[in-house]
Amino acid sequence: MSHVIALMEKEAGLGYRLAGVDVRETPTPEEMGRQARSLSLDPGVRLVILGEELFRGLPEALQRTLEESRSPLFVPVPSPPLRKGALRPEEYVARLIRRAVGYQIRIRR
Repeated sequence: MSHVIALMEKEAGLGYRLAGVDVRETPTPEEMGRQARSLSLDPGVRLVILGEELFRGLPEALQRTLEESRSPLFVPVPSPPLRKGALRPEEYVARLIRRAVGYQIRIRR
């Protein structure tokens, strides 16, 4: 099994497939939740990339559990193109950094 796995919609996973990442299609938040729970028990998996739109459809308790997991590390990423209502890239990066280092930073252009 791959150490890096992506859980996302079919179209969003094409780029990851080209990069050699094992992509598992998850057309619904429920399916993503089921596969994420299963992967959280697999000691061979190190990183799970999650389609952010589906991730935000998961129950909040499961979102917190996945965000707090350290092994494997679950990282929600926005699907291109960014849709209306999604976080701006700067906000997303700031949130990732806050999660990784525990500090809030301000990104200036």
